Amino acid sequence: MFGAVTACWLAALGAAVAGEAGAAVDGPSIERVELPHGFYWQATPKEMDPQTRYPLIVCLHGTETRASDLLEFWLSLEAELPLIFVAPQGSNAGWRDTDLPLLSELTDRIAGTLPYDAERVLLTGHSAGGAMTFHLLYVEGFPATAAAVTANYLPPTVTAEMVARRRDVPLFYAVGEADLNRARMRQGLYLLRGAGASVTVQRPPIGHVLSREIGQAAMDWFASVCRDTVERRLDEARVALVGGSERYPGPAAASLEDLLGQRRAHFPDQIASAEELLARLRQSGYLALTEARDLMQEQMPIEARDVLLDVERRYRPSSVAAEAKRLRIELETRPRVAQQLAARDQADARRKAADLWRAAQVALADARVEDAKRHCRNLLAIYPDSAPAADARRVLRELEGVSD
Repeated sequence: MFGAVTACWLAALGAAVAGEAGAAVDGPSIERVELPHGFYWQATPKEMDPQTRYPLIVCLHGTETRASDLLEFWLSLEAELPLIFVAPQGSNAGWRDTDLPLLSELTDRIAGTLPYDAERVLLTGHSAGGAMTFHLLYVEGFPATAAAVTANYLPPTVTAEMVARRRDVPLFYAVGEADLNRARMRQGLYLLRGAGASVTVQRPPIGHVLSREIGQAAMDWFASVCRDTVERRLDEARVALVGGSERYPGPAAASLEDLLGQRRAHFPDQIASAEELLARLRQSGYLALTEARDLMQEQMPIEARDVLLDVERRYRPSSVAAEAKRLRIELETRPRVAQQLAARDQADARRKAADLWRAAQVALADARVEDAKRHCRNLLAIYPDSAPAADARRVLRELEGVSD
């Protein structure tokens, strides 16, 4: 498993704290990053792929701990996926409003420098860091998709309306039965649940301590949240498969293609499901592409182009649509095909212009003046050079100022 406790990982952190950022061994790359209002530690997977979007954990220290302590704590836990960790250092013991500029800088910096998955971001804090986690999530709108708070209570500045706005963010909340914050935790739970938040609660028989068991429970919980996030994408693909011919498989196929391009940062069983679903979603599209190629070989380019346009429409924005577009453009650049297409387009334009003029005449016969004017205007806007355009222009001039 990724993230298991190893001497290498802890040695990496020790070397970084000693001033040898990113220097250590076989564990993650650990660096201290300076910002205008402070600094933070970051730990990234060994041989991190910059094209892969990893889950991100932003961890906030408590009053009696430092950012490096909390980073070491989270690195010591067992993780099922490769993770990116970020641990900012508050300017004082705990966290204050004066630290908000640092946290804002942190958000901007990691967005531009770290390849993390914006749909899998855990904001977590212990003790005073838990209070700041609540504040960042509900007051400041920090872009977390999950939050884990230990050994703290909901700040009084957080209202039910604020929680309701972020009720889609699941919450892991753990306070020990011997913790000084246990009574306030119950009050906060009442507000959180009343505002619609989804809260997973742990009440271990401990005091106000940073518990490895609770930390591991939070890590496992975040893994389940990550799994649920991907499962929703798989469910969308399943719906597209059973939705019938009226549904467009393109968005679901594109989503699965993106997922498979990120396989290093996802669960193997879900990657296997994505591969199976994508093959089924693509099946009709690939069959249509084969039909289009056969039509091209049979010197039936107009029919082939129609098939390719249909594939593009149904499979946009997936790779199937991209292949259909490539074949269509290749086909349309052939001089003989271009002439045939131009002739057909002209014939289509003549037919559609005639249909609009006929609709205008029917409307006039039924004394539906406004409908007649609308059909004339559409004809002149779309087919101004067509044969019926002169008649439509004359009739429209006569009808101006006339209403039903």
